[in-house]
Amino acid sequence: MVFLKTLINLGTAHQPFNIANKVRMTNIVALFSIVVAALYTLNYIFILSEPRVAFINLLFTFAYAVTLLFNKYSAHKASKIWFFSLLMLHLIVCTNIFVTNKTGFHLYFFLVPTGAFLLFELKDKLEKLSLSFIAIILFFYCENTLNLSPLIELSSEMNHIIYQSVFFFNMLEVVFVLTLFANEIEINHLKLTKQATTDSVTGIYNRHHFFEQATYNLAVANEFKRSFSIILLDFDNFKKINDTYGHHIGDLSLLETANQINTHCRSQDCFARIGGDEFVIALADTTVHEAKVIAERIQKSIEKNSIRAENNIHLNCKVSIGVCSSTADDNKQLKDLMLQADKALYQAKEQGGNRVVNL
Repeated sequence: MVFLKTLINLGTAHQPFNIANKVRMTNIVALFSIVVAALYTLNYIFILSEPRVAFINLLFTFAYAVTLLFNKYSAHKASKIWFFSLLMLHLIVCTNIFVTNKTGFHLYFFLVPTGAFLLFELKDKLEKLSLSFIAIILFFYCENTLNLSPLIELSSEMNHIIYQSVFFFNMLEVVFVLTLFANEIEINHLKLTKQATTDSVTGIYNRHHFFEQATYNLAVANEFKRSFSIILLDFDNFKKINDTYGHHIGDLSLLETANQINTHCRSQDCFARIGGDEFVIALADTTVHEAKVIAERIQKSIEKNSIRAENNIHLNCKVSIGVCSSTADDNKQLKDLMLQADKALYQAKEQGGNRVVNL
């Protein structure tokens, strides 16, 4: 299993996730083709007793593995061109040399346009269109050209069995590749969503997501006549930390403080970093008294917490906190609550900082 995972991930190291996904899918398709080609090789040996044809088919089987080598050495476009070119050559040999078009081997040409548009980059339009056009031409050539002297003379029954196998593997590969592609789209969507909603320094929600989520939460609270509170926090000594120890230590203090605050947040709370050293928590179903109790716990825990940094640096951060709330009958908007919380925060600063003020 580890070996298979290694093969699938060949050439994906240090690549952006969109390129790595296409490389990974190319490797999977190549491995699938190796397995299918190997099965046909076994058929030629043990069922049809055609060692010469089996040997030639085995060469094609090994040739598909070269796709993985191209990807290993980061020749990603070359690997795809090699794979699809080899596949089409293989199909011509199968249909017009090994057997006849009654086996349906040329139906595999349908995989080329689909695969090319899925696996090549958007910018590789020439490669996608060229390979698709060649596949269409070769399909019609094989469909309308009868091989009068095949290397293997097959019965009608065997032709039918092989035709069914071709149809089965065609459908299986289409379903397999589309399933992988759908999974990759879902993974990419989740990554992009995380990037769009998460603060890169602290890992908590960012400003954009906070205002979107808190606006919705407040609208629900207003509709059902429930209380809603805002806790606004700001460092008292963040500029001093940056000026004294550097921005990397400043980032560390932001991260550690965010982690500390997070321990006091409930699952329904929306906690975000909305500015350089400014954090906010939106608390649904929470009165101003309850929010103040939470804010005081946060303020005290931050004050007591010692952040260990490099070179035996120990930081003790302090924050000022403003708290405000919307009661059941207020029907306030989020901007109103944020302005009110900001006034409370300003009063906390004016009173010397390291304290909680509620309005």
